[in-house]
Amino acid sequence: MARILITGASGLLGSNLALLGASEHEVLGTFHRHSLDIPGVQLVAADLTDPEAAGTVIGSYRPEWVVHCAGATEVDRCELEPAWAWRLNVDMARHVAAAAQSVGARLAHISTDAVFDGEAGEYRESDEARPISIYGQSKLAGERGVAESHPEALILRINFFGWGAGPKRSLAEWFLERLEAGQSCPGFTDVYFSPLLAQHLGRLVFELLAAGPSGLFHLPGRICLSKYEFGVRLAQAFGLDPSLIRPTSIDAAKFPAARAKRLCLAGEKVEAALGRPLPDLEDGLREFRESRQSWPLRREIKAGTPA
Repeated sequence: MARILITGASGLLGSNLALLGASEHEVLGTFHRHSLDIPGVQLVAADLTDPEAAGTVIGSYRPEWVVHCAGATEVDRCELEPAWAWRLNVDMARHVAAAAQSVGARLAHISTDAVFDGEAGEYRESDEARPISIYGQSKLAGERGVAESHPEALILRINFFGWGAGPKRSLAEWFLERLEAGQSCPGFTDVYFSPLLAQHLGRLVFELLAAGPSGLFHLPGRICLSKYEFGVRLAQAFGLDPSLIRPTSIDAAKFPAARAKRLCLAGEKVEAALGRPLPDLEDGLREFRESRQSWPLRREIKAGTPA
C-alpha cells in the first residue's frame, strides 16, 4: 500500500484515479473550488498555484507518490486567457514538482497529446513537440518545468475517456447524451487520436509509479481512430444507432483555438517498460458500459461542447 496525493481530484481524470487508487492505497485528493465525495478518499481544498500552499499540503501529508492531474484543460479558454493557462499548467506544475521533490515523493505529471502539431501522427517520445495552441504550449512548458524541478518525475502524455463527476465531460459522455436522446451529432472524420479508458490509464499510472521508471512516456490506447469512428464504436457498444453520428470536418466547427488533426501516440516505450501490450479500445468500451450503473460518482450529463 502506498500513500498517494492526487491533485485535481474533483476533476474528470483525478476523480477516476482517486477512486481507483483508494481500492488499494491511502489517498488524499486536493481540489480548488469544487469538492466531491469520493468513497475512501480524503479531500482538502488547496490553491496549488501558490508555492507555499503546494509545499504545505505535500509537506504535511508526505506522500510516497504524487499524481498531478490539476491544470487548465479548457482548450478554448486557454487560447482566450493565456495568463490563466500559464499559471495553471506551468507555474502550478513547477510548484507541485518542487514540493514532491522536497519530500522524496515519486511524481507522475499528467500531460497531453496536444503538445504535437498533428501533421504526422503516431508520435513517439523522441519526436519533436510543436504545439499549435496556447493549451498545448502551456502543457509543454509545464513538462519542462516539471523535469527541471523533479528530474526523476514521470511525465505522461495521454488522451482518455471515462465517467466524470464535475462539469467537464469526456467525449464519450458527450456522444452518449445525444445518442440516447435520439439526436444527431457531429463526429470529426479528420481528427485522429488513441483514447484510453480512464480506469485503464489509472492502472498504468500506478503500475509505473510502483515499477520505478522515470522520464517521458506516452500512454495511448492501442488503436488510432477518428473521433467519428470512436463515436460509432461507442454507439455499437451501447446498442445505440450509429447513423445518428454525422460525419463532419473539424474545420467547420470554428473553435477559438486551433486543433491538431493527427494526435495518435505510439506506445512501444511503455509496453517495453511494463512487459505487456496496452489495453484495447473494445475492452475499454466494454468496461465503460459495464461500469455505468455502479459508477459511484455519477451525475447528470448536461449539454455543452465536446471535450
